[in-house]
Amino acid sequence: MTYSLKTRSLKTREPFRPASAVRPEMPPAAPIAIPAALTANAATVRTRRGQTVALTVDDSEAVYIVRSGVLMLQVTLPHGLRQVIALLYPGDVFRSAFAPPDAGAVLSVVRAGEVLRFRWGALAQLAASDPEITRYMANAVAKQNARQAIHMAAVGRFDCQQRLATFLMELALRTGVRAPCGGVAFDVPLSRSDMADYLGLNADTLSRTMSRLRASGLLSHPERHRALIRDISDLAALSPAARSLMALNGEAPPCKTA
Repeated sequence: MTYSLKTRSLKTREPFRPASAVRPEMPPAAPIAIPAALTANAATVRTRRGQTVALTVDDSEAVYIVRSGVLMLQVTLPHGLRQVIALLYPGDVFRSAFAPPDAGAVLSVVRAGEVLRFRWGALAQLAASDPEITRYMANAVAKQNARQAIHMAAVGRFDCQQRLATFLMELALRTGVRAPCGGVAFDVPLSRSDMADYLGLNADTLSRTMSRLRASGLLSHPERHRALIRDISDLAALSPAARSLMALNGEAPPCKTA
């Protein structure tokens, strides 16, 4: 996967002008279509922010499908260093085997919602007898792998502004709603320190970068853990991965109507 690193610089003293390079459309999104057979055979678990989600069920490997909310996977590196390595959005699938072994993996809730819970053995049997479930699982994991590849490229190659813009773009595409002012509003489920970990940035650098976006008029925070993007096209112009992220959301259009 190759990205061009030519993006527009953000200058706080110039008037804010919409970019024409990337102009995503904003049609209403359909809800995540989880096969009815999965819902009927799962244990539905309501989640709350800050809750830790068990990686096993009665000593068996667990599988979760996110119906709503956002989950965060983090590991503990040598010398006690903690690293956020993945976020799970509605429609995403998580199997305990996806977590690195012997790395102190923790799956936690950063935005309250619901998950469908299965034992891996039971889900494997169900998928073997239902092609619709097999297709759903394969497509969900494929999209997650593609999203993770984009994230790895961002952390490895993008500058701090591009990393933040890519992350905000992902949140807007996955969870955003049209705001009455015409912008796009969405939750920012991560704390500042978790966001810095996820993006591979120093917390102070992240704060300065967010301040520049706010000063430009592109980003505002009407509520705690809530962000408003004035124009999604201008945010997309700051991220080399914007087109890839939009393509991944082709089946679920960028933003839902409030």
